[in-house]
Amino acid sequence: MRKDFINEAKIMSLSRLLLALTCITFAVLAEADERIRIVGSSNVLSFVQPVAEHFARNWDDPTPSLEITGTGAGFQLFCEGLGMQHPDVIAAIRPITERERKLCAKHGVTNITEIEFGRDAVVLVHSKKKTSINLTRRQLFTALAARTPSDGKIRKNSISRWSDIDSSLPKTKITVMTPEPNTIAALAFHELVMVEGCKTYQALDALEKAEREKICRSLRRDNHVVNSAKREDVTIGWVEDDDSRHAITSFTNYMIYSDKLDASLIEGVEPTYETISNQRYPLVTGLYVYVKDQHKQHLPNLQNFLYELTSERALAPEGYLAEDGLVTLDDIGRNKARDMVLEFGM
Repeated sequence: MRKDFINEAKIMSLSRLLLALTCITFAVLAEADERIRIVGSSNVLSFVQPVAEHFARNWDDPTPSLEITGTGAGFQLFCEGLGMQHPDVIAAIRPITERERKLCAKHGVTNITEIEFGRDAVVLVHSKKKTSINLTRRQLFTALAARTPSDGKIRKNSISRWSDIDSSLPKTKITVMTPEPNTIAALAFHELVMVEGCKTYQALDALEKAEREKICRSLRRDNHVVNSAKREDVTIGWVEDDDSRHAITSFTNYMIYSDKLDASLIEGVEPTYETISNQRYPLVTGLYVYVKDQHKQHLPNLQNFLYELTSERALAPEGYLAEDGLVTLDDIGRNKARDMVLEFGM
């Protein structure tokens, strides 16, 4: 029942986002000076959209404009400078990088507030007809990497069954579909699974940084690793067709299809709303907004927008963002988000 509700909520959320983008195209120029401009990831903007609607209604301010640019391109726009012609906020599926901070500083964007307002996670899903397995990040890296350490050398990955990695694992063929590039699941998969799993091999420490990074991030190009199907329904059908198949996706997408799929345990922890919210599950990633502090001088309503974003009516486990499928922060996370908003106002 929760799955049906989230599925419907997600569709409604995306519909609202598209409607808002259409309305923004015809927004009157008179409001341009007061309208907050937000760029970034469609995944994150789908949750920012209801916040924008509540903000306009509760604070009597113009509805912020939302532009789907993706996270990388969004940071590029965000860091290009200060003033009305540049975005005020970016909605991101990952933290800002050091390179992006330097780009911002180069163009005078020196004071930036980071607010994590929600969470998601990477999950390894399989058909309900199959019993869930418990995997470590090291085992996942070993199964999926193009090259792995073996007998003191770096060799092409020849492992074919899960049991080849550990005798306690099933004697079934390794077949995993990777997530679509530039999504929450894809970025988090590479950082939290591949890179972290790679770090457990001390044999790689002696390599040059560039070579080690290449080994950590390179996936197999054989029939054990399958490229994304791009459409979730196709991915689900592919997994259901064969009990030995797995797919990597986000927890949000998994919940939509939880009547057909189960998720593997990672290092003994099942992915649930609770274990992702409190970060017990190892493969948790954040949803972020970054705000230009220097823009509050000509946009004083930025503060009110952040108050709405971090309000209990938005972020509480029973709040309107949870109704749209957001994995909400725990008490510590929500208090930290509000502290960042208070600092922004100082």
